[in-house]
Amino acid sequence: MMKFRSLLSPSDRHSEILFGLIMVLAITGTVWLETGSAKAIISAGIGACVAWGIVDGIIYVYSNLLERGRIALAAQEASTCMGEGCDIRTIKEELEGTIVDTLGERERHEVAQHILIRLRPIENHTRATRDDILGGIAAGTLVFISGMPLLLPFLLFDGILAMRFSSVIVLIMLFAIGYRWGGYVGRNKFHTGAVMMGVGAVITGVVIALGG
Repeated sequence: MMKFRSLLSPSDRHSEILFGLIMVLAITGTVWLETGSAKAIISAGIGACVAWGIVDGIIYVYSNLLERGRIALAAQEASTCMGEGCDIRTIKEELEGTIVDTLGERERHEVAQHILIRLRPIENHTRATRDDILGGIAAGTLVFISGMPLLLPFLLFDGILAMRFSSVIVLIMLFAIGYRWGGYVGRNKFHTGAVMMGVGAVITGVVIALGG
């Protein structure tokens, strides 16, 4: 069984699931408006999940390569730059937006010095690693899996009833994502879940208002 927790960060996992849900919701709404056919919705939904799963997997690998390349460039600049203190400034710039920002200026400077002392060239920053490939597969798989529950009602019901059940499923799943995300970032779980579900309700309302 693929271990998503070890391959993807919490942010990546939540983002992939959210993307899969919103994508399939948009697909089902669009195809419903055009055809009203459950068979066409299922076919389009599965096709979209497969296609965007592949695309998301490739983007994940590419993003990792870009990030490693950026870090490798920063390491090179820090080790070769001229001028007093420019190496420390380079490291500090890379640390901006991380947990190091919670430290005082003196502590941030000490952390930057420690990193600079131990800095080594980053190898293989231009080639995809095994972890990159597995992470890309995990990302694509999450997109695919997250979209499947929304298509199940079209196997069991006909017409507008299937669309309504699909909408209910996406709202429940969005609440669950928000609930988990709230716990991860230290926010009120129910409030975060309700906000996430509210966003989904707006999207679903637009689809319904258009005839879905």
